[in-house]
Amino acid sequence: VPSRLILGQDLKWLKTHVGYLGNECVDQLAKEAITKGDPFLLPKPLSYLKAEIQSAALSIWQDNWDNGETGRSTYDIVPRVSKKPVGWNREEIMFVTGHGPFPSYLLRFNLRTHDNCSC
Repeated sequence: VPSRLILGQDLKWLKTHVGYLGNECVDQLAKEAITKGDPFLLPKPLSYLKAEIQSAALSIWQDNWDNGETGRSTYDIVPRVSKKPVGWNREEIMFVTGHGPFPSYLLRFNLRTHDNCSC
């Protein structure tokens, strides 16, 4: 249809089942195709496949998150994985993960001699 419009050919609306020979032939062929034709499968659209892959990836990610050995303090606060950011600022992320200027974290890298808080 789009190529016919580009070429300048006219498309006309015809009333169905009133004896137009070409229309009757097309109607007959369509009926034969659904009753006598060989069935075939159409491939799924790309959007469907993308959604399926994304769902599988999220499921694997959630399973890894549920059964992981690291990040448990964060897991206690955010137990469900998501593509959407949690919306925390830098300081909140450091506090929740424990990765920041904290004595216990600095001790892990030998940047402090003890993990006692001076406060």
